[in-house]
Amino acid sequence: MSTGGQALGGLVGGIAGFFLGGPTGALYGAQIGLGIGGYIDPPKGPTVEGPRLSDLTVQTSTYGAVIPRVYGTVTVIGNVFWLENNALKEVVTKKKSGGKGGGSKTTTRTYTYSATFAVGLCKGPIIGVRRIWVGPDLIYDAGSSDPDIIAASNAAASGFHLYTGTDIQAADARMQATLGVANTPAWRGLAYLVFYDLALARYANSLMGAQVKVEIIIPPIPSDPRILSTAACSGYNGSESEYSYANGVINGIAHAYVSSQYYVRRLVGSPATGDSIVGSELMAGAVFPILIRGNAALLLDLHYANYLAFFDLDGLEVGTHIPMNSPFQSFAGGYSAVAWNGAASKLMVIGTIGAGASHYASSSISSGTWQTLITYAAAPVKFESVYGMPDGSTYATVNSLSQLYLIDWQFNVLEGPWLYTASGPFLGRYGPYFYFANSAHTIIIEFVFDGASYTLGDVHTLSVGAAWGYEVYIGNRSWWLRGSTFAHLITFAGAGVAQSQLLSDIVSAECLQSGLLAAGDIDVTALTQSVRGYRVGSIGSIRSALEPLRASWPFDVAQRGYKVVFVARGGSSVATIAAADLDARQDGTAPGVQITTGREMDSQLPRRVAIQHLDYDREYDAGTQYAERLNTAAINLVAHDLPIVLTATEAAGKAEVLLYLAWLERYDVAINLPPTYNQLEPGDVVTLVTPDGNVSLRLTAITYTADGRVECTAKYANPAIYTPTAVGAAGQSTGTATIPRVGPSLYTLLDIPLVHDAQASPGFPVAMCGTLAGWNGGVLMQSTDAGATWSAIEDFGPPGAAIGQASTSIGAVESRLIDKASRLTVVLTSGDLYDTTELAMLGGANHFAYGVDGRWEIIAAQKCTLQSGTTYILSDLLRGRYGTEQYMGTHATGDSVVLLDVDDLAIVAMSSNTIGLARDYRGITLDQDISSDSSRIFTYAAINLKPLAPIALTGNRDPASNDWALAWVRRTRSGGEWRDYVEADLAESAEQYQIDIFADGSYATVKRTLWIGGPSASYLSADQVTDFGSNQATLYLKIFQMSATVGRGYPLTTSITR
Repeated sequence: MSTGGQALGGLVGGIAGFFLGGPTGALYGAQIGLGIGGYIDPPKGPTVEGPRLSDLTVQTSTYGAVIPRVYGTVTVIGNVFWLENNALKEVVTKKKSGGKGGGSKTTTRTYTYSATFAVGLCKGPIIGVRRIWVGPDLIYDAGSSDPDIIAASNAAASGFHLYTGTDIQAADARMQATLGVANTPAWRGLAYLVFYDLALARYANSLMGAQVKVEIIIPPIPSDPRILSTAACSGYNGSESEYSYANGVINGIAHAYVSSQYYVRRLVGSPATGDSIVGSELMAGAVFPILIRGNAALLLDLHYANYLAFFDLDGLEVGTHIPMNSPFQSFAGGYSAVAWNGAASKLMVIGTIGAGASHYASSSISSGTWQTLITYAAAPVKFESVYGMPDGSTYATVNSLSQLYLIDWQFNVLEGPWLYTASGPFLGRYGPYFYFANSAHTIIIEFVFDGASYTLGDVHTLSVGAAWGYEVYIGNRSWWLRGSTFAHLITFAGAGVAQSQLLSDIVSAECLQSGLLAAGDIDVTALTQSVRGYRVGSIGSIRSALEPLRASWPFDVAQRGYKVVFVARGGSSVATIAAADLDARQDGTAPGVQITTGREMDSQLPRRVAIQHLDYDREYDAGTQYAERLNTAAINLVAHDLPIVLTATEAAGKAEVLLYLAWLERYDVAINLPPTYNQLEPGDVVTLVTPDGNVSLRLTAITYTADGRVECTAKYANPAIYTPTAVGAAGQSTGTATIPRVGPSLYTLLDIPLVHDAQASPGFPVAMCGTLAGWNGGVLMQSTDAGATWSAIEDFGPPGAAIGQASTSIGAVESRLIDKASRLTVVLTSGDLYDTTELAMLGGANHFAYGVDGRWEIIAAQKCTLQSGTTYILSDLLRGRYGTEQYMGTHATGDSVVLLDVDDLAIVAMSSNTIGLARDYRGITLDQDISSDSSRIFTYAAINLKPLAPIALTGNRDPASNDWALAWVRRTRSGGEWRDYVEADLAESAEQYQIDIFADGSYATVKRTLWIGGPSASYLSADQVTDFGSNQATLYLKIFQMSATVGRGYPLTTSITR
């Protein structure tokens, strides 16, 4: 007698194990410390543990760890098998501050750690990875349609390299540099990731904290690419337009030539329908409007007057004209002569005089001239077309040589060339996938870059149908293709799309792993269900690898002739057996019982069946669903650990099926049939005709006796039980992870009075934050040679300083009282504000720099009332703090507001000999290029070292001599808190003053300057007569306290009459 399960075991029970293909696989497997294998169980023997949900849930670095096999789309957490130099990389940064007039010099050492390492993922080849998490952070998402996430993903991709596990993949160059070319295997057949210099600060400076979780996509059986959406875009004239795609909406602009006039219109579309709504006409009268590939918000107009003009989507001219009369007058470029480099915000063109390209040029739209200008003869690569991408990158092609390059805004080659075989234009890149058109513009061609060979291979094609004339890549493997009267949205399915696989394909692949079974030895045609994802992460038998699948989609395995046949449960009956045929027996044997049944005790059956699974809706985290039978005394719990990707409802349905299947099949049924039923096989469903009604049975085993009888054992069958009705309860979730948009850095250089003790030496505070939630820090760069070279002078981490803009303005008030009347509305870019107490405010809390460079007022706010979003109203104010009262009446809407929290500010140390010298600065977000920001010229005037204006001028004129006696009270820029019987800190090397005596109240003509060594002075009658010709009853004065470092401080400008 043979059972369905033993049939499979009996056929392949002698297999020694699985193996990883390739002639050097065994050697490499020993070196990498990753094993793959398992044994196929015989009919009897020890229990072998099958794949479990807990497999691959923790990143390891283990010799002999299993190389998992994955199907469909599922996550794995891999095995670290190589660490560069077997150690983390430590970088020590030394920063010196002070000195040269600023006191003693201080050296600060900062330690940062990074790692270059390789993580083994699974058996290859794979189609790609869809998402990558490092620790809690999603860093890569190939399935997003948001251009910002696409850009962030592409930026992250520069820090790692994916090897897809092909049989031709090359060795990693970084490994070769460390281990030597001859000692570095290519790990062919293994899909793995290599991370380069991954910063570990966010992960507790440990690879254990930097656990890498990867969503793997295994392609189904190769099939043609699919058009997911094709829709007409109606409502505009003309054949040229440009589109962008964000947040599910397509925005675009198009121009048309109607009645000898060019028009530009705005388009709004939906990718679901493709329909476009035409907005108002934006611009009329342009000579030749050009839509810039890579920037759907900018129009370029080539005027016959030989200059370029720029227009925004509102039809308003922006930027500055760029001459087009020299060195070239028009554009060249085989397929695309104009592109936008979003990373640097630069226009890039290929220009010509006469035939052929003559110059390559690039510039910002505000420069008024070409910032980069390269002659065709001097260009190291003779590019023929240039393409702007939605992620901010730029590609260029040499069409005649079929070469593609990644370039920067100055036409420098960053990567390439890739060699391709297409005859048409370049359409775009998405991770390892490159897209071109054929010359007829009827087919999109996908090439796959394996990460090593720059000859693009693995070609797939997508036939579009009607020829198009213009195209725009909008990201996520999607394009708008446009002709003179139509536009179509086309999406090429691939790595960005989660793939499922047929159950038949997975079962077949697992069986064929043995190497002894060929495709002709098995029949899986009945297994038509779709599997979202499945992973085998432990050593075991074929049976153990198939059991989770069998639990999810019940099927039987039967030996039929020389084939192993997989039979899906729930099928229809193959035979109806009359009651008279149910008691076949040997000749001379008395009639016996026709149907024999045995029943398992209820107490041995499950009360509850629980399914643990990979939750599709919770980023593959473990989920649990259960089904329970309430009308039973049984207390047993049966848990199934399924490393299968299921939704909550799918898992609940499978728990219901397994629970009620266990109760339905608690009976063992035995029948004896005559030889006329020899055709029956294990797994068949038959119908018994009995006096009590028809009964359905699923045959589990058949014995063919010597006298021809067919002895069958069976279980009761009910097809309806395989159609569950359960609805799963969704597990707790914080939502689907996204890659936070990083965005640029916002920074403010604060040449302000001494507010904190850290400003006592030459130097100025800097506040920096991100403009978007994903900002991960920035660096302040400084150039002392007009941008020729740059140095990093300060680092900033998230969340950064609280920086905002005033949407209202407030005027001058009495600075010695708390201003209860004024209300300042502030919209923050980053940070939060909170109320404080009056005493805390008087002690230095909630102080702000309000204004712009050259007119900063220091204010304090006791109340910071949140209105909505990031809008606050500041009230109960202290005004004109630290000697800034002269700026109270200078404010305007749009002034900056910066919270002066010492923990969020950095002090840029300067030397005294740099005071008054202009320097260039840029704020660069971490991992972005220096070109991502434009230069800002800033001159440090040492406001923090400038003495404050004296106050309380008094004086008397002697009636007899007419000599003036003047006195005032100095103010200190350092400290200044009230302390009984203690003089305020002088904060200067000596107490000195200069007094300018002016001719009149216009304060234009200085008659005399007095140098004084204390807070009082005399202006003698003789000097008055010399200066004015007579004694003066009124004096017009400016009194300055002096600094040995910066000279004059702020003036007390006043007059006195006696």
